[in-house]
Amino acid sequence: MYRFRLFILLLLTLSLFSCGSIRNHILERQIEKGLSRIDYDMLNDGKLHVVMVGTSGPMHNTERMPSCTAIIAGGELILIDVGSGTVRNADLQNLPLKNISALFITHFHSDHISDLGELNFFSQAMGREKTLEVYGPEGVQDVVDGYHLAYKHDTAYRIAHHGEDIFAARASVPVARTVRLKNPDDAELFFDRNGLKAYAFRVDHSPATPAYGYRFEYNGNVVVLSGDTKKIDNLVKHAKDADIFICEGLRMELVERLSAYAGTTRRSRIAKITTDILDYHIDPVDAGRVAQEAKAGKLVFNHIVPPVTNSFVRRMYLDGIDDVYDGEIVLGEDGMRFTLEPKN
Repeated sequence: MYRFRLFILLLLTLSLFSCGSIRNHILERQIEKGLSRIDYDMLNDGKLHVVMVGTSGPMHNTERMPSCTAIIAGGELILIDVGSGTVRNADLQNLPLKNISALFITHFHSDHISDLGELNFFSQAMGREKTLEVYGPEGVQDVVDGYHLAYKHDTAYRIAHHGEDIFAARASVPVARTVRLKNPDDAELFFDRNGLKAYAFRVDHSPATPAYGYRFEYNGNVVVLSGDTKKIDNLVKHAKDADIFICEGLRMELVERLSAYAGTTRRSRIAKITTDILDYHIDPVDAGRVAQEAKAGKLVFNHIVPPVTNSFVRRMYLDGIDDVYDGEIVLGEDGMRFTLEPKN
């Protein structure tokens, strides 16, 4: 009886798919689903949205892409950093990239800028009509000019193929906006649109200098991103009273073990690099101390090093943070979202 029912079901399925109108209907439904998936509601709902687009450091892994965070409020969409593969992530996370207002770069390590050219291209392909503004420390002009040159031929091909109405030349060239701090210990207001304010502040990621963290304020809410940095007082100062403090975290113990093992197994290059990176990042426990001193409401980790790919490493990565910080602790994951309701 079971085989007979299965046979009948198979016949019915084949007959349905042999009908052209039904096939077309199913196909059109799938096409519409793909074309209408973008979430535009976040832009103007009065809330402050945070999307963890990419939460890994530069070590490749299957769980996370490199650094990229989206801040969405007041009709503005800001991306902070744009590591390799994060434009793909942002699109698959249904972010309205055609509405991007600006890209903020914390510093110029490759895992924070690799997708700049792709962001400029893809957001225009999706419908962006205004110039992409790229804010960052001294040196951002060089980075933007370099990506513009690298994509020069690609841009020309697309304008020639699709026409100026689709790929307008005026929107194809990104514009650099250098952010300078008048006082190295103070935050600089450099972006103020539709109620969304962004401040840059100095962090210590030497020799990658200058390097910035960013503080966002909207409708009484505060979100702070550390950027890549060691623990410094300036980070505590500018993370003060943050509703969400997004902090990088390199678990020193795990990376030290990785470095030691690489050394004993004659992988001297890996041992050297993983030893070097210990001196310009912050351990997750120290990030907890910063969050506690700053009275931050929630601590969310990004730029997670080493890759956290199983529950055992996850426990080791998070171990001890709750001893120094009494707020909510979140290990960031790609696609994770936070929404803050207006306070005023």
